[in-house]
Amino acid sequence: MCIKGVEMIRKILIGLFLSFLSMEAGERVYAIFNVKAIQDSKLTLDSTGIVDSIKVTEGSVVKKGDVLLLLYNQDKQAQSDSTEQQLIFAKKQYQRYSKIGGAVDKNTLEGYEFTYRRLESDYAYSIAVLNKTILRAPFDGVVASKNIQVGEGVSANSTVLLRLVSHARKLVIEFDSKYINAVKVGDTYTYSIDGDSNQHEVKITKIYPTVDENTRKVSAEALLSKPMAVGLFGDGFIQTK
Repeated sequence: MCIKGVEMIRKILIGLFLSFLSMEAGERVYAIFNVKAIQDSKLTLDSTGIVDSIKVTEGSVVKKGDVLLLLYNQDKQAQSDSTEQQLIFAKKQYQRYSKIGGAVDKNTLEGYEFTYRRLESDYAYSIAVLNKTILRAPFDGVVASKNIQVGEGVSANSTVLLRLVSHARKLVIEFDSKYINAVKVGDTYTYSIDGDSNQHEVKITKIYPTVDENTRKVSAEALLSKPMAVGLFGDGFIQTK
């Protein structure tokens, strides 16, 4: 065998040996997990009132912007409609006299403009007040729970009406803090769900920089490509590099 061939084989063997050492240097870190939604919101309203209608129930699939619940708002709707009609009239009146020009004095024209601008502001405010009585989905997802019934009272920003979770899921992983410098983003987590012997693999996408003072554990996250029920749990091992 020629010298070049021997040298090539030597380099290959050295590479394999170093790879083996690298694999041996890694650790298998035990870790538990819980399945959570990437977005999980307890929805409230910035308004006090009585629930007039609920458009969804547990398990309802919704899109961002869909109406989920309405408070009794007929009085606010009537006020908004009335202000809108006044605004339409005032705007037309102002525009009509603006075109006439010198036919009306400056003070009269300014009075028409003031009324128009004031009603414009009043109408915008009435819409804002009305919107506070309407609960809309802040993102695409599934209604996980409904905590209110038609006819019940709602306190502003304190009564939880619905819980909405996103379709996308993640594993929230916990491991002993002594491995905080060993576990890295990109490490493989091999896990099984409690009660199921099948094993699955994910890549760690995020590691929290702090240690829980009570459990002395570090948390990490891994995104799931398949839908799983929120609340499932299990354990497994992180293979460090």
